Amino acid sequence: MMLTQPLQDFADVFPDHRIGRRLYVLPDRLGLALDADGLPRFTLLRHTSDEGAAQGGGLLQAFLKLEGPDVDALAVTGMVGGGTLERAPIAQAEARLVLRGVSGDQVLASGQWRPVASGSADALSVTRHLDLEDTQILTTLVRDADSVGPEPVELEVRVIAQGLSPGLPWTVTTTFTDLRDQLQALLATDLPATAQDLDRAFLSLPAGVLRWQALEDEGVPVDTEALTLRAARGARQRLFRRVGERFEWHPGVLVSDAVDGLSWRLDQPLPDTVERVLRWSVSECHATWAGRPEAFPVVTPFRPMQRVTVHLLNALPLHPRGLAQLDVELRFRGPSGAWVHRTFTFDGHTGLHALSVVGPAFGAGLSLSFRTLAVVAREGQLPLTLAAPDFVPVQGLQVVLSEKEVGVRPVPIDADPSLWEHAAAMQLVVTTAGGAVQVRELTPQAAQAWVCLMGEDMQGPAMVQVAALTVDGPGEPWWSGPLPLEGLRLNGWALEPVGPEQVRLSLSARLAEATALVSVELLPGAQVPGEGANGTLLTLEVGQARSWSYWRRSLLQPPAYAWRLHLVEREPSTGATRPLRISGWRVDHALELLIDQVP
Repeated sequence: MMLTQPLQDFADVFPDHRIGRRLYVLPDRLGLALDADGLPRFTLLRHTSDEGAAQGGGLLQAFLKLEGPDVDALAVTGMVGGGTLERAPIAQAEARLVLRGVSGDQVLASGQWRPVASGSADALSVTRHLDLEDTQILTTLVRDADSVGPEPVELEVRVIAQGLSPGLPWTVTTTFTDLRDQLQALLATDLPATAQDLDRAFLSLPAGVLRWQALEDEGVPVDTEALTLRAARGARQRLFRRVGERFEWHPGVLVSDAVDGLSWRLDQPLPDTVERVLRWSVSECHATWAGRPEAFPVVTPFRPMQRVTVHLLNALPLHPRGLAQLDVELRFRGPSGAWVHRTFTFDGHTGLHALSVVGPAFGAGLSLSFRTLAVVAREGQLPLTLAAPDFVPVQGLQVVLSEKEVGVRPVPIDADPSLWEHAAAMQLVVTTAGGAVQVRELTPQAAQAWVCLMGEDMQGPAMVQVAALTVDGPGEPWWSGPLPLEGLRLNGWALEPVGPEQVRLSLSARLAEATALVSVELLPGAQVPGEGANGTLLTLEVGQARSWSYWRRSLLQPPAYAWRLHLVEREPSTGATRPLRISGWRVDHALELLIDQVP
């Protein structure tokens, strides 16, 4: 989608870069998801001292829906001109806690941004272990309001969607030696340099180093700074190569002064992102659900011979195809001092268990400890059970079960529905830090897979390769990279070309002498067009090359186009013209097409 071209009077709707009537809607707000019983999918576990003051630690879990304009309503009202509407895929999300002033536009305190997992195509799953900053912010939930009023606590979620920034109809020309020398003098540090360093260096170039020319009289007045920044982005793709998060000169352009003239077009779309910061009120949730202990449990201090509550909270995602079940055996000393054992089960529907007990009369406390039994699903095999052999002691009255305590790290891999526009199935090859290889398949019917890392596989990042799966087996990987701990979401936009294919057409002198007119008609696609198909018609003249561009539907499809000739031939003896003749269609793949004979 074209990120810098939202619809007029509707800033959250963007057009597709290939199909203008296909529109994407960005979320503009968050809502709390409810379960089948109408209860909030939210838990905030807090600690308090004897005096009621908050202590560090705790956990916040929330399942938040990405909400936005009603797609069906917009289509009916015609606000988007009758185009087709769909949710824009979110590529990345992160969240932080914020304490705002009464006016709502002043941030009094904020926590750290941390990654957020994608719960589904239109929801986010937040699991946040509370640090001291978070605890201090959340204290205001129960603090008595002063005369000014309460200070709202919010969860800010920053979502990032990826798309394209449209090009500018200009060409930039420079001399390589001048550009190289000027950039080396302007860069504060030696290469490799950051993208921001290169942008600043380009903006500081002396006048005349970069020269501009409009393309085919399409040039409109454009701010020089915008042109320069676009030229810098193009240079990073053409003249530099990425080294980690930085850029260095590409070896192919370090050819001294022999190749001096450089020119590149600025009209190609480039990858870009759009960011939205959405706010969700924890204070409003507290005002609505504070009376429900499963939503706002509080850990109280231990007192001998008095009833206290022990909380067990699962911080790991459970799914029938991943970590399917988690059993926790809790051991503590009862009022008589004898050991008491209780077992609790987390199965994906229950995230919190609370146990009310009376502590022993003597000793330092309950002597609380636990051990776990995890059931991990395996494709085509019996589930694997991981049993902790020993009880682990617990400080305090709460047990928060994360990957460290359970010994397994479940990581989801999801496919956005837009992915199935390009392939019927995907195969993922996951190589763990320990060298083990796990293979997963995604289909429209099973669009989510789980990778459960255990043992030495949890010591480092796992790597993923994704390929389209056909009847002949998997193709070449189209994406590879580390497996994010919060999960991986595969989107169809990653398979959409970031720029059109450019075909250069020229006419041979031999065919030009034998004809009075030669025009070529072109259509994108790898199939011979049917009867009545019409494409782009370009007239060719000898010595004057023409260019034609088209968009591939997917990176999984090879570049291909169909073409045919419209020509008026001459009689070899008299030079008289014959009637217009149209050749048959022909499929080609070349980026240079020389017309030297009739197909």
